[in-house]
Amino acid sequence: MKAIEIKEFLSRIEKELKDNNRTLEDVDVNFRFCDDSDVHQVKYVEEDLFDSATNNIVESIIFRIR
Repeated sequence: MKAIEIKEFLSRIEKELKDNNRTLEDVDVNFRFCDDSDVHQVKYVEEDLFDSATNNIVESIIFRIR
């Protein structure tokens, strides 16, 4: 998955929320390993890996549940 997909998804959800007088602040972010697993609340999002040439350009992000 690419970060742009998350951004586009959140933009669509944000528009739906606005129609119902809510915002993204009202929405929790959870994680499941599969459809049958327990739900875990995502605690953080942060940079994960950086480019090998300069070590300054973010190439991936990670969601942390702990």
